[in-house]
Amino acid sequence: MHRLGKWVYISLLFGHHTSAHVLVHHRHVATREDPSTSRLGESYYRFAPRAWRGSFRKGLAIETERQRRIGAPRYAHPYVSYVLGAVGFIAASALIGGLKGALIYVALASFSTSQLLLSDYIQHYGLMRKVIDGKPEPVGPRHSWNSPHWFSSAVMLNAPRHSDHHAHPSRPYDTLIIPEGSPMLPRSLPMMATLALFPRRWRKVMDPLAAKWAE
Repeated sequence: MHRLGKWVYISLLFGHHTSAHVLVHHRHVATREDPSTSRLGESYYRFAPRAWRGSFRKGLAIETERQRRIGAPRYAHPYVSYVLGAVGFIAASALIGGLKGALIYVALASFSTSQLLLSDYIQHYGLMRKVIDGKPEPVGPRHSWNSPHWFSSAVMLNAPRHSDHHAHPSRPYDTLIIPEGSPMLPRSLPMMATLALFPRRWRKVMDPLAAKWAE
């Protein structure tokens, strides 16, 4: 399943998410070290390119160090498959549909990636871990936004139960719960995704809520 998921991400030209989500996002979530944690006052349009670039670079650095530590050959580096796989998918689309086909493919992949980034933006907006003795506090229920709406949760395989996903990363999605007292989005995840496309309205709704959790 991991390999299948990796190739799904590669087909979306987002292969590095396979490494960055686990090695960067889950480790540094709700800190400024995590590119995929959206900051209070930051619009989605500023967040998305920053998160994509930051996760690529930090994931690459960690994977490179890990490959060096175990003495693996260069061709075994995960980013080789991420990059060459993406090039291969674009080349295949060009062979099928020419330049127009390749451009359409890149546009569709970019749209899909933007939805994944939008999900991260919403579910981590403005929530930061406190720093205690120079180190961030342990990840807890208060560091992710959740949505209790049953229909959207079912459609998205319980992804809106995000606090539990970060607290127990290996827990199957169908068993995720919403911890008591965790931050709650005022509407379903799809509705909040629409709202996030309008930064002023998004901040009007979410900034006061995020500020309460910061206190």
